[in-house]
Amino acid sequence: MQEKLVNKVVIKRNGHVVDWDSFRIQTAVFKAAINGKYKDKPLHANMIANNVTKVVEKVIAELSFEKIEIETIQNQVIKQLNDFDKDVARDFLAYKTKQNIEQRH
Repeated sequence: MQEKLVNKVVIKRNGHVVDWDSFRIQTAVFKAAINGKYKDKPLHANMIANNVTKVVEKVIAELSFEKIEIETIQNQVIKQLNDFDKDVARDFLAYKTKQNIEQRH
């Protein structure tokens, strides 16, 4: 699966193209979980981040195209989070909204 991800690139919201980096997904999910439902449970936050990242990697690896828009990835993360833990899905949406606001200023 990793070899399928090596050729993938991400089109960011600003139009820049960057290499695929699973760690970015894991970090974002972890930060959302640790700042939300799992504030005092870093192991749980890490477990959810790892599990969601693995599933998203599998889905993205199977896509037939190499360029993936960030919204496609984010939608997949939210879908998987809803399957794993709806509270963390809400935390993730709040985290991403806050992050987007901060990036615009």
